[in-house]
Amino acid sequence: MDRCAVVIGVNKTGDLPVLRAAASGAREFAAWATAQGMDVTLLTDDNGRVSLGDVNASIRNYVQRRTFGQLIVFFSGHGILRAPDYELWLLSGAPDDPNDAVNVPGSVWLARNVGIPHVIIISDACRSRPNTSRLSQVQGGVIFPNESPKTPRPAVDVFYAALPGDPALEVSTKDATENYRGVFTDCLLKGLRGDVPDIIVNIRDQQLSEPKWVVPSWQLKPYLEREVPNEAARIHIKLQQDPDIRVESHAPNYLADVAPPKSSTTTIVDSASRNAKFDVGRRLRVLNTAEAVSRLIKAKGRESFETRTGFSVLGTAVERAIVTNSACDLFEENGAYQIRVHNDGSEGPARSALIQIERGIGVPLAVLPGFIGTIVVENGHVVTVTYLPSRHTLKHDEYLDVAAEVNERRAFVAVAARNGSFRLESSAAAVDGAKFLRTQKSIDPTLGLYAAYAYAQAGDLEGIESVFDYMSSEPEPILFDVAMLANKLDKKHGHGGRLPQIAPFCPMLTQGWALIEPNEMWLQTIIRRVREDLRPGLWTSIEKSGVAKLWSQIENGGLI
Repeated sequence: MDRCAVVIGVNKTGDLPVLRAAASGAREFAAWATAQGMDVTLLTDDNGRVSLGDVNASIRNYVQRRTFGQLIVFFSGHGILRAPDYELWLLSGAPDDPNDAVNVPGSVWLARNVGIPHVIIISDACRSRPNTSRLSQVQGGVIFPNESPKTPRPAVDVFYAALPGDPALEVSTKDATENYRGVFTDCLLKGLRGDVPDIIVNIRDQQLSEPKWVVPSWQLKPYLEREVPNEAARIHIKLQQDPDIRVESHAPNYLADVAPPKSSTTTIVDSASRNAKFDVGRRLRVLNTAEAVSRLIKAKGRESFETRTGFSVLGTAVERAIVTNSACDLFEENGAYQIRVHNDGSEGPARSALIQIERGIGVPLAVLPGFIGTIVVENGHVVTVTYLPSRHTLKHDEYLDVAAEVNERRAFVAVAARNGSFRLESSAAAVDGAKFLRTQKSIDPTLGLYAAYAYAQAGDLEGIESVFDYMSSEPEPILFDVAMLANKLDKKHGHGGRLPQIAPFCPMLTQGWALIEPNEMWLQTIIRRVREDLRPGLWTSIEKSGVAKLWSQIENGGLI
């Protein structure tokens, strides 16, 4: 199998602290890849600058040659998180040039279409929240060409040096620079060079002329999850660093070809081996977030309004609310804030709500006729959004029959979203999880939303399409995220940039913003500008400055 690697190391980015080990770590990784017989392109700022165009051209070169079975993209440098699962790698020109950065999840999404069977993305970068307005405006771009999907779909393994979520997001840029230096790359190379006998396996496959001793991704994952925090703690007792690794590959794919281990204990893997299937019951039984799940299940808003459509907001005050193409009433009742949406929405375009809670934070949501949305807020963060059929509707009677199953699926979501983004452990887990979630999507459409993201994580386009087709057959609007993941945000669903069948006007989950193509010019300019005002968290939440932009557009009829 021919293999290739694009290796990037950037020590100096704008006025951020100069890194000590990014370029040198990239050189070490490139030396290892070269010794493995890979075709390697090394891009560092040792003698110049590294731009998005440089990275793009290097990857395009390998993709267009159509001869490689594996591509590794390694980055060491400054990284920021716009939100969990929305990471940017900063290149030499950022933040002065807001486009000189790599949109990592958007790139992973396109990597599934390039026809290379095994793609590995390795990110040794801090994942701290932008702490200046200039950093917040960095948008970046994707580094894989935008090609039509090809079969079979590739396995994409992603190695992040640190976890996303609030603890990582609170780390300052200065602390992140010092704390995350080189630890991950050092541990990674130790494993890849064959210095850790326990992770070496013997692969036997019909495609290989003889058995090989190798280090595969699924062996690296537990080793790095164990060794990186231990190594960080050895450097400083207060230093915490936990990698975030997602593995889809299985035998015969591997990363490193190594010498046989000296230990007499060996592991033999054949090509029939697969990642263990996801067991929903097991996942729920080992749940460490039981209290959070309990709160999620018990959180209940209104069962109905006179209009049969609206929202209940728990855990915070609501400052104001507005609905596109409709009127709404805001009032307080039984310790919660209620939003009654007028008219049943059976005719006319789909509608969106923008709900402004305490501190001016805005939450955009779809208005689903005949459904009551319940929003639960804790410490200023939206922790869950659910929709249930309004009382005295046919779907409400169906809900009463399956309430226990719906609650079980919500508990599943609480586990999968515990780090602030919805993500499952592996490709197999994602497919199984999607099937589990979609069963009751007609009762709570957010379950269909999560199912679509689970299919997207596994690169299962047919699964996404099935969720989209189902939502298309229902009287309620199609959720924006589902249409986006199914690549259906096009003119046949609207005219003049309007989307009468899709709501809300932007992704409901924050991680979806990374997948909006910047060249989708028909999307309202205002929506693309709001990206800089996103807050970290699972559900899209927008800072006060961004809410002001949206509010005026809605009042003037500029958004649907």
